[in-house]
Amino acid sequence: MITNADITYYSCSKDGKFTRYAIEGVHWEETKQANVLKSGLTSIETVKVFIPAENLPSELKFNAGKDIIVKGITNFEFDNTSQQTISNSLKTLKEQNDKVLTVSIVDEKMYGSPWMQHIQLGCK
Repeated sequence: MITNADITYYSCSKDGKFTRYAIEGVHWEETKQANVLKSGLTSIETVKVFIPAENLPSELKFNAGKDIIVKGITNFEFDNTSQQTISNSLKTLKEQNDKVLTVSIVDEKMYGSPWMQHIQLGCK
């Protein structure tokens, strides 16, 4: 797989706390679309991220709809002490980084040759 980026993956646990994972060597594809509706112009940005199986942290648990990715490696850590500090941490993360996206789709492609196995993420 051709890789062109690194990401920081923030996995959200069931209790709403975020754990940071730095993942090097992923393939990042961006798509920008615009729709003209009666109510006005709507733009949509979607990102697909392909993570080779060999680059996956073994302890990473996916939670589509709650997990967050950032393009590039960042050292930012969430303050998980309360819901308020988590909310403030998310706001700070978005202020400090251009590409902060929510993972909406996790598609495991763990079949075929070992060098073809990967996880595909759909993000908005």
